[in-house]
Amino acid sequence: MVGLFANFDPSMTAPPVSDDPAESLPLVAAGLSHAGQQRGDNEDAFGSFVENRLFIVADGMGGHNAGEVAAAMAIDTVEGFFTSFHGDPRQIWPYGVDRALSLAANLLRVGIKVGNDKIREAASADRTRARMGATVVAMAIGEKQIAIAHAGDSRAYRLREGELKKLTRDHSIAEEMRAARPEMTDEELAGFAHRNVVMRSLGSKDELEPDVYVNKVAPGDLYMLCTDGLWGSVPDPNIAAILKSTSDLEAACQLLVDAANEAGGPDNITVLLVRLG
Repeated sequence: MVGLFANFDPSMTAPPVSDDPAESLPLVAAGLSHAGQQRGDNEDAFGSFVENRLFIVADGMGGHNAGEVAAAMAIDTVEGFFTSFHGDPRQIWPYGVDRALSLAANLLRVGIKVGNDKIREAASADRTRARMGATVVAMAIGEKQIAIAHAGDSRAYRLREGELKKLTRDHSIAEEMRAARPEMTDEELAGFAHRNVVMRSLGSKDELEPDVYVNKVAPGDLYMLCTDGLWGSVPDPNIAAILKSTSDLEAACQLLVDAANEAGGPDNITVLLVRLG
């Protein structure tokens, strides 16, 4: 991982130290990705790194399989940053940290920023990948809290005590329109041609700042990371019903993918489930 930190300004800020260790809640995870019914290739990717308590979903964008490359790079870079930190916790970081955030949140935030740099470098080196990029949502689970960082419209949800809650806010034209006009109906929004345009993603701009969410964990929490191929086809109440219908995470992943495909499967579908306690 030496090359991960090459060519960065040496006046970098050292990372914060971690909190006092405490007993972590055990966790189980399962994930599934499918091309869907209308796409020949699957440009989604996910990484489930249970040992590091790190979970990532990415949705690639770009022709000539470039989206697939970008999504894989996003997963590999964020995971590589975590691995590098655990190998040398006192190393200098490529970007300044936010002292208001936890260690896990900073690891996600900076890892995604490095992923943006790597994707842009690769795109610049190969014309066939000139416009490649990826949305990403990444989750790190600590002893007492969870950190989630994302860029784009890949989402994180939490099912707690039977209630499904969306934890991320899409970086999309549709989300901006909803914020500006809360009274807008789904039918009205569907009439706008560019509603699904993503406004933030890895590879699209030189500078990228992911949004970060931090909250306390509780035994029994079920977290879901997914691409728009799932949430764009299966309404949230249906997702909640499926998650509550079985305690088998692999079966739940299959049921969710099946539901998206039964709804037409217009896009690649990826879901990653993590249960605590």
